[in-house]
Amino acid sequence: MKNLAIVLFAVVLLSSCSQQAYLTGSLMTLIKENQLPLEKIQFYNDNALFLERELNASDANVKSGKIILINGKSINRVTLEQQTPGVLVKQANDQLLISFEAGAGEEKSLHFGPVVGERGEYYYQLVDDAGSPTFSRLSYDGNKYLLYNKKKVRLMIMKSSFSGLKVNSKRMRGNRVR
Repeated sequence: MKNLAIVLFAVVLLSSCSQQAYLTGSLMTLIKENQLPLEKIQFYNDNALFLERELNASDANVKSGKIILINGKSINRVTLEQQTPGVLVKQANDQLLISFEAGAGEEKSLHFGPVVGERGEYYYQLVDDAGSPTFSRLSYDGNKYLLYNKKKVRLMIMKSSFSGLKVNSKRMRGNRVR
């Protein structure tokens, strides 16, 4: 019955109009069962992300983002636009470390982990280093940033990632008492 539910989910997912789908726990199970390499899947974020940290006068070590002046203070701002493509850098436990910058490693990666969402389904959502979806500061590029966005940031993947997927299915006919 569980396999039938996963197959039905995959059929609905692949037949809907959008070219992208949220990365959910069910979809991750399907990916693992079919041994699809996560390193070859293109990831996207569904909402924009804004990170900021205040710079000291002596802190000129800005590697990511840009510096802006707000009320005479230097602010280092890192912006992740909606639908930015990302790649898997590392998979640790249930978390995926996704990099949205070319050539970046773990230090410039964001953590996404399974978080219960609508109708009890798990969505891969932005979490802190400890895996908590409720946070105000986030580590990025060796620094702690304040998070400035109200919406959840979840991972999406292209449905074309499943173009070579082979699903074996069998219909149970039922069994009657004689």
